Amino acid sequence: MRVAVFTDNDFDKVNGVTTTLTAVLRHSPDDIKTRIYTAAALGSDQPDYLALRSFGVGIPFYREMKMYVPHWRQYLDRVRRDRVDLIHLTTPGPLGLVALWVASQASLPLVGSFHTDLSAYTRLLSGSDRLGALMREYMRWMYGRCRRVLVPSESTRQLMEAAKCPADRIRIWSRGVDTELFTPERRSQALRDEWGVSETRPALLYVGRLSREKGLALLPALQSALRARSFDHRLILAGDGPMRRQLADECPDAVITGPLGREDVARVFASADLFVFPSETDTAGNVVLEAQASGLPVVVSAAGGPMEQMRPGSTGTVCSGRDPETWAAAIAALSHLPVHAEASRAARAYGQSRRWDIALAPLFDSYREFADRRAPRAA
Repeated sequence: MRVAVFTDNDFDKVNGVTTTLTAVLRHSPDDIKTRIYTAAALGSDQPDYLALRSFGVGIPFYREMKMYVPHWRQYLDRVRRDRVDLIHLTTPGPLGLVALWVASQASLPLVGSFHTDLSAYTRLLSGSDRLGALMREYMRWMYGRCRRVLVPSESTRQLMEAAKCPADRIRIWSRGVDTELFTPERRSQALRDEWGVSETRPALLYVGRLSREKGLALLPALQSALRARSFDHRLILAGDGPMRRQLADECPDAVITGPLGREDVARVFASADLFVFPSETDTAGNVVLEAQASGLPVVVSAAGGPMEQMRPGSTGTVCSGRDPETWAAAIAALSHLPVHAEASRAARAYGQSRRWDIALAPLFDSYREFADRRAPRAA
């Protein structure tokens, strides 16, 4: 069986989608051959990865990131040449539209996976409820054409049902983690010395885009609340984005790494002491699993999917609301050495139970279920 996986994320990007799709390629079983179909500034044609060279434009409200204008006919020609049996749509951008069109023209079954709540992102970044609602309707239209919609969490399943996606088409496909890459064994004392952290001055880590939809406006007030408790710490922000300059101004003691490769990210995870993730918009939160696999207790928001990727009271704490005092209390309690040591052991054990080879089973089962159900050719 040959599966064409369409995404707007070329593999030069490091994010939850590319992490997930890399795992799909790595763990595809013998009876399933997966290939990524995407667009990029520079083309690439490999056995499992096709990026057609395309023109890129900045994304509205997030000009630092680009989406590409695809050559539709070329993708149809390549799908036919590759004798594809099924189309997998992963993102609702231009390549998502190409996936819909190619599936229709080639009479191929279409499954979709939901990775990002673009409706919430649009609302937060634009400040417009109307634009957020318009994006929600667009995504409902797109995913409504999929035979199966795979979602990463129970909260996302409820979101899709609320958007009128038929419940019988939805299946949860939880995320996994590479426990060989993300491991406490990558801890670097040299990096900790560079950060100026220790057991008495822990490194509080955030990994991801530095952008408003990630709830990072909480961080300056959180630092003030921690200092009011005489809690010495160093904030480590691994990533880049439109909030970088603002966070550098408002959190002058923070270390902001900028973009990092996967190996460097793994070393950063293992070298920190606690993971803080205030996002209320993430549908899954791969980084929460990566933190725990690295032995970090986590403090996450009570909204969205990340709270489903940890064990409250064992591997970390779930914080309701945006009150910085609540978050500061949770961080201080988890940093107490005996509590931290036990939570760290539990986090690593939980991370090991969420390996990708286990997590990918619902996706591959869906491929097998629908691959032989050819779609009627659309007018």
